[in-house]
Amino acid sequence: MEIDLAFTELHGASKLDGQSYAMWHRKIQYFLHHKKILDHLTTSMAEPIKSDNGPTTQYRRELDAYNKWLEKDMSARFTMLSCMHDNLIREYEKYPTAKELWEVLKVAYGSTSATRLRALTLRFNQYVLDPKHSMIQHLDVMKDMIRELQNIGCELSDEQQVLAVLRSLPEQTWGHVKLVLTHNEQIKTFDSVASHLKLEADRRELNALNRLPLSHMSVNASPIKASVGTN
Repeated sequence: MEIDLAFTELHGASKLDGQSYAMWHRKIQYFLHHKKILDHLTTSMAEPIKSDNGPTTQYRRELDAYNKWLEKDMSARFTMLSCMHDNLIREYEKYPTAKELWEVLKVAYGSTSATRLRALTLRFNQYVLDPKHSMIQHLDVMKDMIRELQNIGCELSDEQQVLAVLRSLPEQTWGHVKLVLTHNEQIKTFDSVASHLKLEADRRELNALNRLPLSHMSVNASPIKASVGTN
């Protein structure tokens, strides 16, 4: 049951999309270590060759060992593939062993070249709130990008993180909140600005619910008063 829950958590996390390699790389290693097959990322085994005189006792032992290894290797390989976006699965499922797949992915996405650093920095600086995302989802995406930049050696100061979060909010719907939080001297870290934004998002959601006709409400909600403070 532990392994099933661990895989469910891994599979439900962000899948490899070409931009999230650093954290994906770590999580895959944690999971394969948990399943005691981490060594399949760095080792391989050749299928034994049958003797011209037919299957010998040694051949049968080697074949049995190979089949057991192959079963575990398929598990490691399938774990990696199932934790990728569909377009990457189609591109990388041709690699027959976990070791080959792991090495190819490392070359493709594990590079810390100047080009990759610029691409990640540009993506982070231009990222804006997706209308389909909740505030919690939006902040999770930004936190993942910050971690990814840190993993390749690009450390962002607390001030840079706060300013990036505020910049990512659309002016039309979040302009006043951005102004208030920008001048709030207590907002010094990612977690502090995230906490205020989550509270504001909850307040807006409850206000919207309270404006619904009673016929559209499953439960009566009492109006609350909340505002983004300067504390």
